[in-house]
Amino acid sequence: MSSGRDGSPRASATRTDRDTDPETRIAELERENEALRAAVEKQRRENERIVERYEQLLDRDQVERDPTDEDRTTAIADDESSDALGRVARFLGL
Repeated sequence: MSSGRDGSPRASATRTDRDTDPETRIAELERENEALRAAVEKQRRENERIVERYEQLLDRDQVERDPTDEDRTTAIADDESSDALGRVARFLGL
């Protein structure tokens, strides 16, 4: 770690901060603050876009996995028919 006496970037930044007048430093900090706010807002929008896309993919996956109501009704009717046929076959001893 630097002691700040060898001209390292940390030492020169400290000297620059002390040598700059307060108004200039405040203006610089305000510009940095605005740039950071813009970056945070851009990241927030990107995160929202990613979440929306993920939710769309989840919805699509769920639709592909779950049969529609019509398919579900047909499947239930088929199960009931096969159960009824099975009962009749057992009754007749087939």
